[in-house]
Parts: sequence; C-alpha cells; structure tokens
Amino acid sequence: MNEDLLAQNEGQMDNKQADEAQTDQETTQPSSSRPTYVWPIVIMVGLVIVATAAVFLDRQVGGGRLFSFRPVRIAFMSDRDGNWEIYLMDREGNDLTNLTNDPGNDGIPLHAANQDRLAFASDRGSTGLDLFLINLDGSNVTKISEAPDSVNIPISWSPDGKYVAVNSDQSGANAIWLIEIDGEESINLTERDNVRQFGDWSSSSDSFILATDSAVGMTLFITNLAGDETQLLTDGSYPAGGAQWSADGQKVTFMATAPEGGPIDIYVLDVKENAPVNLTQSPANDTFPHWSPDGSKIAFISDRDGNFEIYVMNADGSNPTNLTNNPAPDSVQGDFAWSPDGAQILFHTDRDGDIEVYLMNADGSNPVNLSNSPGTDFGAIWIK
Repeated sequence: MNEDLLAQNEGQMDNKQADEAQTDQETTQPSSSRPTYVWPIVIMVGLVIVATAAVFLDRQVGGGRLFSFRPVRIAFMSDRDGNWEIYLMDREGNDLTNLTNDPGNDGIPLHAANQDRLAFASDRGSTGLDLFLINLDGSNVTKISEAPDSVNIPISWSPDGKYVAVNSDQSGANAIWLIEIDGEESINLTERDNVRQFGDWSSSSDSFILATDSAVGMTLFITNLAGDETQLLTDGSYPAGGAQWSADGQKVTFMATAPEGGPIDIYVLDVKENAPVNLTQSPANDTFPHWSPDGSKIAFISDRDGNFEIYVMNADGSNPTNLTNNPAPDSVQGDFAWSPDGAQILFHTDRDGDIEVYLMNADGSNPVNLSNSPGTDFGAIWIK
C-alpha cells in the first residue's frame, strides 16, 4: 500500500496490519549493497506487484467466458522445494507443475493474455535479480534485462505483450522502466516523468497511468509511450495511488485520502469529465480497487470489520459486501485477482498457518485452499 496514504491512518490499524500495509514499490527496493539479501526483497514486494500484474488479464477478456483452446490455469511462486520456483496448476489446484525448476530463485510471474510465455524475476547466475521469459511448457528460458547484477522487479506486462514495466536500479538508482520484450528499447519513466509508481496500462497498450510525487503524496496522470501527451487525473492536493482502468477505458478507479484528511477511500472518475467521486466514504481504510472483468463491480480491501478483508461493491459504490469474512488478514496488499470469466477470485491468506493460494466464488462462497503446502505460496495470477 502507498506509504503516503497510510501515514495519515496509522492509528487506525494494529501494528501487524500497518507493517504489512505500508510496503510500496519505492521503500522495498534494495540498496546498492544488496548481494546477500536480494531475494528476500521479492517476499516484501511480490504481494504488491502481483496485484498490479493480475488485473491486466482480467480487463482484456471482458465479461463472459472466452472460447480458447488453452484451459485457464494459475501461476504462483512457492518455496515448497527449498528455493523459490514458479509453479502452474489448474483452477482446481490439480496438475501441479514446477515450471522453472532451477537451483536459483525464481518468482513474481507476469502474463499478458494470449501469450505462450511468462515473464519473471530470477537471481540465477547473478547477484541481483534479472528479468526472464519462459514458455508455458518450461522451455526457452531467455534473459531480457541487460545491466549486469542489477535488480529488476517486474511490475506489469502490457496487454499487447510488447513491454514489461519493471522497478530497476540498472541506471544506478531505483526507477520505473519499460523494457521492450522482443526489441532493444528501454524507457526510464522515472527520469522522463518523475514517476514514483506505475499504475495501469490502457487496453490498447498505447498509454498508461502513472503516479508522480506531489507536495502531499502522489498525483495520478495518464501519458503515452512517447511522453508527449499527458492528462492529469488528480490535482496533487491529496495523496492517491493504486489506479486501474475500467475494461471499456472510460473510467479509472483509485484509492486516496480526501484533501481534508481522514481514512483511505475508493474513488472513481470518468476520464473525460475528470471529476473524482468517493464510492466508499467509510470511517475505515478501503484500498486496492479491482474492476470485475465486465465492469459491473469493484472488489477492494477494507479493515472496516476490524481486520483486512476482501469486499465487493457495485460499480456505483452500492451494496458493499464482505467476501472473505475470516479473522485472518486476506490479501492485505491487494494481491487478489478476478478470474477471466468473473466467476471466481484468487487471493492469499495465512488462515491455515502459512500463506496459501485460495480461490473463492465471486460471491465469497466456497473458499478453497489450492496450494495446500507447508511452504509459502503467493504471487498467484491467472493464465489464459
């Protein structure tokens, strides 16, 4: 969660929840003296990063089921075999496959719809974290980050499959970069636009939402690949983050603290009208909004019942409903994802004693532990 938002709400959360919730892309990046502890950084940022990555597939497929020759699967990272690997399974938790199967540590899988490969981070052969591609059958592992021993943590993959956004120190300082998958172009967005956080791609992949520093936190804006077209979404008078486009590209939802202060709420705005509307208006913290694939609902994280749970509401803010309703914190970093058909939600929880990948119906019924391992399992995304 964004530090700027949570700093104003520390007193409203217990110490454990606040510690978990204050992770963001900037503060969890390693320093230049990193070699002995690079991989534990993945544990700190992976839950946030996967929340950003998983929404792209949901948005591209829209409502209803897709007709495809490839069944829907789930990718996740686990240390069940003694080091971090990326695994694949079906949506029932069966047909488990160790995809990466390497002595190095591999994690933070990303996928773009209709791609036959994953992007991921790995420390294999490096004192840093490099960005790799791998086919969904485990073949053709290819490194695409070039700076030796730099730390490259994948954030999101463009819907057209051409670019991966990464948090990288390849230039000597932490920055948000776009790396061209099958080409040579790399764009330092932090240097170009003073970017602190990558938000979301448009469905056409020609523009994206970014967050830049302002006097009170972060300001959201839309820009394009060339950087020559910019539209402000928020005016910088209040901290905002966690932005996501609706499937039709007409609206943006995000989390923010109101200009007069108070808890974190979920907002929505029409891109053309640019007038934010507070959907939640709750005395609790409501964070990490995720549009349903058909755009009719928004799922989010809230501590309004005393601990962080996954809620869902109609797109106009009506009928908020607690889906998880469990004493354990569930996906506190926003690391949950609608299934491509909108029928189910992937999430992570430690309700069984360690972090596991769970799946529930979109109405909260039938929560099932899919990973069911004594190890730590998280970073789950849908593969379609």
